[in-house]
Amino acid sequence: MAASQSKSRVDPDKMRVEYEKWRESAKTGPNRGHVQIRAVANIVENVHLEGTVRGLRFESDEPEERGGTGLAPAPLTYFLMGAAF
Repeated sequence: MAASQSKSRVDPDKMRVEYEKWRESAKTGPNRGHVQIRAVANIVENVHLEGTVRGLRFESDEPEERGGTGLAPAPLTYFLMGAAF
């Protein structure tokens, strides 16, 4: 199969269906059009933080040159990855 004819790893039809289901539930759900995503972060030590968003756990730290210990990605790293996704 030629590269131009290879199957995509993304199924836009499936994505569209799931998005429309989410959108409809947001319109008719108890909050009627208001979507709220809560993020909670706690300081572990200095600039090392732990947080949760939608049941997922994240850690963040700064590199040593910025007062951290480098145990986890810096907050800017998460921001950049979010923009890339």
